[in-house]
Amino acid sequence: MPKQDFLLQADEFRSIPVPFSGRSIKLSTCFVKISEVPEEWCDWLEVNPRTPQRKKSGELKGTVVNGMIDTLSDEPEMFALKNQGIFVTAEKVEFDKETGGQGIVRIKLTDPKKHGVVNGGHTTQVIMQARNNSESFPKLEEAFVRLHIYVSGDVDSGFIASIAEGLNTSLQVNNPSLENLKGTFNKIKDSLRGKQGEEQIAYFQGDSGEIEITQVLAYLAMFNLNVFSDRTTHPNKLFGQAKEVLRIFTEDMGDSGKHAFERIIPYTSDILILSELIMQRGIINLGKLKVSNAKKGNRARSPRNLNRLAHFAGGTIDGRFHQGWLYPPLAAFRANISRDAWDKGEFRWLYDPLQLLDKTIDEMIEIVKQEHTDNNRKPAEVGRKEAAYRGCYSVTMMELAKLGKLEIGKI
Repeated sequence: MPKQDFLLQADEFRSIPVPFSGRSIKLSTCFVKISEVPEEWCDWLEVNPRTPQRKKSGELKGTVVNGMIDTLSDEPEMFALKNQGIFVTAEKVEFDKETGGQGIVRIKLTDPKKHGVVNGGHTTQVIMQARNNSESFPKLEEAFVRLHIYVSGDVDSGFIASIAEGLNTSLQVNNPSLENLKGTFNKIKDSLRGKQGEEQIAYFQGDSGEIEITQVLAYLAMFNLNVFSDRTTHPNKLFGQAKEVLRIFTEDMGDSGKHAFERIIPYTSDILILSELIMQRGIINLGKLKVSNAKKGNRARSPRNLNRLAHFAGGTIDGRFHQGWLYPPLAAFRANISRDAWDKGEFRWLYDPLQLLDKTIDEMIEIVKQEHTDNNRKPAEVGRKEAAYRGCYSVTMMELAKLGKLEIGKI
């Protein structure tokens, strides 16, 4: 591979020496637009030990990839905050400040065994996939990514390999992989054993399942009556907070925890089925809403979004049902938990949740639809704000009252 010099535009640039005995290493950092990331960096991945998985069509796959794609589609302006960035080892880096404040970052790569994308290969390739499918990502100009550039002229390929190993391993410390190794999720696995969809949960990075364990934990956390006890507190703060949800779960399941999740875990399958039935039924009414800024195929029920498998409920979900739409109606079903049973350390439904869904789904979806419109047609905002949760919870409470299922003094 020939030597390559790359020129990237950046508003700000910082470079500091890395405290290290025996070698002179500098770390430079800056933010660049997604459009600035060189396509040629996909050829400079020899220093990276991780290879992204791909579908038969050639598209990238996996829960990490799906998360990045969703951010670039739904909230491109948040990409720089949600993504850890691209780590590059280089022979040389310079920054030339230009008039007006902007400048040019010059990055020189010469040896593929020592230079290249040492971490962030998934990010680099997701960016290229998005740029090559610009119709589905029309606002990529709003997305930035952070670059971390290591420069040292006196290191060998073995030293670079050790850096790569450390960077790629460290990513797992903050995700569920270590908790999975500790056996933290064993009770969830046991509760799903032999039930439809059990193999679809991804318990660690690189697992084959399509649904991340943190997503499952968020669903379970909505039913924690120790935290969300009545109509005055709602789980909107759980939305998009995977790390926080994992922390809440591990603390509760720990020796000093209150073990609320131990009551909920046996009902994991029920809750997952309920979540998919809400999506199956709700998408009929929400199908014309936009779920991305793409010029084509941007509707929830556009052809490209049809026939998504419902792994737990069976059948398909004929459209892309955004998580922001799902959280409020799913969380509303905690009104259907017996407070008397909960106070005794048990979990029990007041009424068959599937029958209750039949009686409430249409009204709850209308609330979600209105909140989608009121929040500038941004599905994520529906999940973040309390209004839709309050409305859906009230619908569920009113229906339970009509059925004579509410417990006196527990409303």
